[in-house]
Amino acid sequence: MADEFAMIISVIEREELRSYRRNLRMNPIKVLLADDNQESLEMVKYFISDLPDFQLVGQCENGDELVENVMVMKPDLVLTDIKMPKKNGVKAIRECLSFRPKVKVIFITGFDEFAVEAFDIAAVDYIVKPIERIRLLQALDKAKNLIYLEQGEKEIRFPEVNRDVLALREGKCTHFIPICDIYFIEKTGKKCLIYTNTDVYVTNETIGRISARLDEEFFQSHRSYIINLQKITQIKQQNETFIAYFKDFDKHAGISKLKINELRERISI
Repeated sequence: MADEFAMIISVIEREELRSYRRNLRMNPIKVLLADDNQESLEMVKYFISDLPDFQLVGQCENGDELVENVMVMKPDLVLTDIKMPKKNGVKAIRECLSFRPKVKVIFITGFDEFAVEAFDIAAVDYIVKPIERIRLLQALDKAKNLIYLEQGEKEIRFPEVNRDVLALREGKCTHFIPICDIYFIEKTGKKCLIYTNTDVYVTNETIGRISARLDEEFFQSHRSYIINLQKITQIKQQNETFIAYFKDFDKHAGISKLKINELRERISI
């Protein structure tokens, strides 16, 4: 099943990739590792340590840490086990994709029965332990091709996005919301709420897709919140988290303790 799961990059895609890389200088691919088995972690780290196209940005040992690290470190690629403490790798990646939809994943596990679930969330590859160097390098090569191809498309093919208005679908209706009117965005269940000075808009679009269309005045302060930095008037600590308050607005937004220092740097607190 794992072999059938493997995806092959087409000849046309490879030619496009070579063309992109001739015209673009690609940054190293940021990699996050997740596995509760220290021996497996060390083996994967060893195999990728001498690959110049990959940069290890962090490692973790359970599903909750995986979600938090993806939010903070913003990796391009995650290599993760599936059976881990607190939250399994598939559930953790599903959560990550809700706020970082472009992140790629390679599952590395001792079990083959999760391949269908992995395929369902468009994993790049599925490797059954024990880890073999050649097999891992093949999976990394596929991930590299996909990531560089997407970076090339983003850099070359797409026109400039209108940053003055946020267009959001709500059922059969499309709302055009002035960016300057938005205080914050909240993910609740499978929907997102967009809070403005006059209305609250509801959309089924993911918080990750919305975030990609906003400019640097907006900051993802939590896996469930994006806030407008220009409208913050106060930040207060509340137990293990922080609360953002806004000018002339009675609603407030959450800030993760993992993001508070980055937020303070952004607004020079």
